[in-house]
Amino acid sequence: MTALPARIAGYTSDLGAEIARRVEAGESIRSIGADRAMPAAATIHRWLGQIPEFAEQRRVARSAARRAAASAHAEMIEARKARRKHDWGRSDLYAVEIGEKICQAIAAGRSMVEICAEPDMPVTGTVYEWLRAHPDFSDMYVQARDIQAELLADEAWVIAKAAAPATVPVARLQFDVIRWRAARLAPKTWGETGKPAAPRLNIFVQNFGDGEVISGPGVGER
Repeated sequence: MTALPARIAGYTSDLGAEIARRVEAGESIRSIGADRAMPAAATIHRWLGQIPEFAEQRRVARSAARRAAASAHAEMIEARKARRKHDWGRSDLYAVEIGEKICQAIAAGRSMVEICAEPDMPVTGTVYEWLRAHPDFSDMYVQARDIQAELLADEAWVIAKAAAPATVPVARLQFDVIRWRAARLAPKTWGETGKPAAPRLNIFVQNFGDGEVISGPGVGER
């Protein structure tokens, strides 16, 4: 093998091949140079400018790495499309297992948007279509929302107890938002308009001597 000039001493064809192999596997020169068993990144870059054969090896390796990355990305896109090929909008594709999974996530405090963003879940419009088409799923959903509202109420209570004078404004905002959310989820339990009205009590003052009503609703009105 032809002796290399002193300024590129340390380079060998085996070392160049190993660097090219790691580049093709997707590593950068910087990450390779961070390996204590390999030359520093500055040294590798210097070799690239000094040794044409090594520079060509690296060019070929980078091209292969880019093709591999593009292929992997294309496969990921196709796999995502395949998962979305299901016509989730059809109510006859509803499965109890999927419904239970959705309701369990809701009861744990997650939103429908978060749940339906998962690749193996139907879109939100489909879930609401299922709610209309499947009473058993609708019942589970209502129960899950009630549980979620209870969870939010507990969270609001924790925030209220932990509030300090300096944090009262923020705690009040959090409490109000959580209370509003709980009222939306379970209006019959937590909504102000959903609470039964308090019984109305009419009070009359009567003179026990002659039985005359002195005051009370309607008294004195003509």
